[in-house]
Amino acid sequence: MPTDEASQTVEIDAPTDVVLAAIRDVESQPTWISEILRAELLEEYEDGTPATAHIVAAAPVGTDEYVLEYEHPDDDSGMSWSLVKGRLQTGQDGRYTLRPVGPARTEVTFSLRISHHLPLPGFVRQRVIKGLVASTVNGLKSHLER
Repeated sequence: MPTDEASQTVEIDAPTDVVLAAIRDVESQPTWISEILRAELLEEYEDGTPATAHIVAAAPVGTDEYVLEYEHPDDDSGMSWSLVKGRLQTGQDGRYTLRPVGPARTEVTFSLRISHHLPLPGFVRQRVIKGLVASTVNGLKSHLER
């Protein structure tokens, strides 16, 4: 089973708490991540942060559907998730790591690892995951800086 990984860092002109609120608003992700077609929050933790969500996303071979489970570090430095159930994917681990670089500026690192059974050549898979990661961080930046 192939596994593909990519990571990218971007600086966003927004305070860390604003960036954190945006990434935790799972249902708004289709407005700034072009590959996500629908996102439905299934469960929240007692503090109101997302616990699980159902995602419908565009994939190189059609549409994929999956459920993610989220974790939130105590220091509010980001959000991570892992795949609970997927149609095309057999695994997904992702993380946003936030670091303040000024009172109204945040460094965001987005890391993503996806496992699947797609019969695509390695160079195509690598281009797809790098494009997805770039689209996500650039979409978040545009969303928060407009």
